[in-house]
Amino acid sequence: MMESAPTSRLANETTHSSADTCLKSIRMDLFVHFSLIPAVMITLLLSYVQRRTSLLKTTDKLPLSKKFGIVVPVNFISSYSNRWSYGAACGATATTVFLLFFDEYSNYFNFNAPPWAKALVYLLSALEVAMDYYPFFACLSTGNRILGSSLGFCYAVCWFCVQLADMFECQKITHASVILLLTPVPSLVCCLFLIGRFLHILVETILALRRPEEKQEQEEPLLPKHLTYYLKYLLKGFPEIDTKRFWLKQKIYTFDPCFKFPTRIIVTAVLCLICLYNFFLVDLFVSPKAVKGLEHMALITVNLSYANQTIWVLHLLKDSWFYATFPAAFTSVVYILHLLSCYRKQMIKLYKGTSDVSSRSKPPVILAASIRYTGNQIAYLLWGYFLLHILFFLISLMITFWFIIPVQEGNGLIILQGLGYTVLGIVIMVGVIVIQILASQFFFLQDKINPKDKSKPLAINNRRAFQNFSYFFMFYSAILGFGACLIRILLNVFLGSWLLARIDRPLFPRGYEGADIGYSTWIGMLLVDFHHTNPVALSFCHLLLHDLSTSKKQTSPDVLHECKKKHRRTKWHLAYTLINNPVLILSRKQRDCSSSSLPLRQEMLDRIRISAVHSRCHKQALADKGTKAPTRRDSLGDGDQI
Repeated sequence: MMESAPTSRLANETTHSSADTCLKSIRMDLFVHFSLIPAVMITLLLSYVQRRTSLLKTTDKLPLSKKFGIVVPVNFISSYSNRWSYGAACGATATTVFLLFFDEYSNYFNFNAPPWAKALVYLLSALEVAMDYYPFFACLSTGNRILGSSLGFCYAVCWFCVQLADMFECQKITHASVILLLTPVPSLVCCLFLIGRFLHILVETILALRRPEEKQEQEEPLLPKHLTYYLKYLLKGFPEIDTKRFWLKQKIYTFDPCFKFPTRIIVTAVLCLICLYNFFLVDLFVSPKAVKGLEHMALITVNLSYANQTIWVLHLLKDSWFYATFPAAFTSVVYILHLLSCYRKQMIKLYKGTSDVSSRSKPPVILAASIRYTGNQIAYLLWGYFLLHILFFLISLMITFWFIIPVQEGNGLIILQGLGYTVLGIVIMVGVIVIQILASQFFFLQDKINPKDKSKPLAINNRRAFQNFSYFFMFYSAILGFGACLIRILLNVFLGSWLLARIDRPLFPRGYEGADIGYSTWIGMLLVDFHHTNPVALSFCHLLLHDLSTSKKQTSPDVLHECKKKHRRTKWHLAYTLINNPVLILSRKQRDCSSSSLPLRQEMLDRIRISAVHSRCHKQALADKGTKAPTRRDSLGDGDQI
């Protein structure tokens, strides 16, 4: 599943480049396929012990007795417990998720799909990977802790041993092999953490069973503690923070007892970091090979008189690309940390009702966008890193060819002269804009209405001078606007590439935010989390459930017994009345026979209805003929009456 290289093709190239050939004893493609068997068996076993909360239509046909409930692998919406365990489980899948971007696992299927069916092949590959890692999450979330921890421990040990053996098999210590060995290290560390976590859960559960006085871990509460603190501070007021004392701490990170990151955000951050780490190593591995390929092509195609100069340029490009790798990776890591900060700020604003986050989309579209968030965030981060790398590469080339090389060749004065002319032109352009602002402030705006006002009102003074000023600067503004338009284009390209990984900001202008799929995904995730973690709504539901449970506890057994006796008596009177008066059946509310507690056969119900209709028709006929049926009925006595 998880190769010792970013892709198996890279690993094969490294293996074939060595003098000695090596046949691996472990075929990871077969291991991926055959891992589905234990994964499905573990999932079915956990589903068998998971009890269903409601009866289904299949209950009457199959004697399941509330068995085979739906196993929830991870709660992405309102879960705050076991966050780092789920993060480690996702970290164990990070290398595999990264390989999905390189179309690695779709090559394991022994058929050639047509181009239009490639999307289905990718979907099949993703579903296979998800099923292979499903037991990790299911064993963490199951209520049967002994069974879940035992199965999870065995499954994690198997994956760890196979990946570790595949990692060190047929590897020679070279520059390329070191990079390949470092690639799956984070996933192996996460898998090792899972092994320890499952073992800890197993030992803790066994000790809790041997010591009944100790309270076992209960289900996650509806209202978590940090939201309880938020409600207390909401009623009493939030404490003031000494900004002078904790200025540096506030700039880095400020702990908030009223907020806790949910499992979805922790999982997303872990996956982003590990996938970025893998992409960084792939970059370091592929770049020298690409330069060697270009150098080989240059020696074949370029004239020999320019060969040395071409090789020098290629080495310069190689160094620029290499040194641009580190600022791009650092900026991407900062984006991941900034993602956590933006999420906390937006959620707190949503709780307070001061956020401007809104969406005109329908609820199904918003919910579907929240489902895509984690995967989209990883993809946007990797693309953002790639564009940042290109951006820093171009900046390094500009610095190299415009400053470093001319200075080395003795043309430093020419560079300084050109730089001085450029800076002088920019200063003049900015100076004209400043003059316009100062003229508007002191000559073309009326005085303040109130001396305490911060600024002057937007009311024109000296209108004749203002009209002449606007006329003469109209021609210069056309020239200035041409340069400003070029600057706007360059800034849009620069900022668009710089902020591509940040899907918390729309790249499109106002009014077109809906066309930005990444930003729509971010908004959908925020709205879904807000609607399901609103502290006020959760506290209201918590109070209702608490009152309901306390009222049930306060009810004595005698009262419950009386209620049951009264219910049985009412049912008996109802049955007696309907038997003696079948006409009333037609006036009753119809119900589904299969859903009643004592279902009647449809044939019996039809006979009763036909009898009631015949009785009504017979009485109507007697009434029309004017017979004395009531007198005869009275003579029968009271025995036949109800």
